[in-house]
Amino acid sequence: MRIIFSLILAASGLVHATSPLSFNFFLSFLEIFIALSIWIPKIKEKAALFSALFFLLLTPLCFYLTKSFISLFLYPVLYFWALTLQEKGWIMSQHWSHVVFLHYEVDAFKLQNLVPFPLDLFEGKAVVSIVPFVMSRIRFPFLPQVPGPSKLLELNLRTYVRVNGRPAVYFFTLDSNHLPAVLIARWFFFLPYRWVKLCFTKRNSDYEFSSPEFEIRAKIGEVQKVTEFDLWATERYALMTHRGSRNLCGVVEHGPWELQCLDLVSLKDDFSKLLGDDLAAKSFRATSYSRELNVRFRPFKAMAIY
Repeated sequence: MRIIFSLILAASGLVHATSPLSFNFFLSFLEIFIALSIWIPKIKEKAALFSALFFLLLTPLCFYLTKSFISLFLYPVLYFWALTLQEKGWIMSQHWSHVVFLHYEVDAFKLQNLVPFPLDLFEGKAVVSIVPFVMSRIRFPFLPQVPGPSKLLELNLRTYVRVNGRPAVYFFTLDSNHLPAVLIARWFFFLPYRWVKLCFTKRNSDYEFSSPEFEIRAKIGEVQKVTEFDLWATERYALMTHRGSRNLCGVVEHGPWELQCLDLVSLKDDFSKLLGDDLAAKSFRATSYSRELNVRFRPFKAMAIY
């Protein structure tokens, strides 16, 4: 991807260099400079971030000069593409709130048949989790939070894997009530999102979250002592997915979770039955609630499994 990106920039720079306009000559210099600098080890990280800012600023400018809607599509794509070339920088930040964890144990052999990565077991048991929450304050580098569309609901079904010695999360499905976010997550992050109607309310200690396949009513209690199992299930800083034959790993940065007690009042669960009746939730090993957490995502990178 880095090779293709630099070739596109270099070719565009050469085309702009032939233009008599001084503005195009300036573009040519920057494009060729970026095409070369993203290969220099000492500055390639900053060069990737600079190129993202360059394309972000270029979007309204080129639209104003050319009146072409192509620039409104092309330059944002190049902006996101440049961000993915970072090794350590973040590509997106989010705020998670009103997070519920419902963990249950399943047969490891049956579950492994559905997971393309080696399972991570706790005391010899495979674990699947149902996790509803609110996502907000979604932001990309150099851009402000977008009010309204930057807040959405999510309900995911996940398990736990260990790839090359690194603990990670693997998602079977992620439901959201926000169509643009679903499309972006599927196209750019290759995650199995679905567009689903979701509802959430919280009044004092009363918690309710529902979808066509899932409905929970619960009472939120006091802060609880974090157990060894809680640390194993929640303190994970990577997620795995795949696209075709490529295995992709995304790094997630966040602080430690603060968990509170959660007492179920009622539960309707056809959501976990997506894995089949044998792997659906029968009872829960642990349930908990977390009020909020700030997270940042690094770009997904291809990973060879050994």
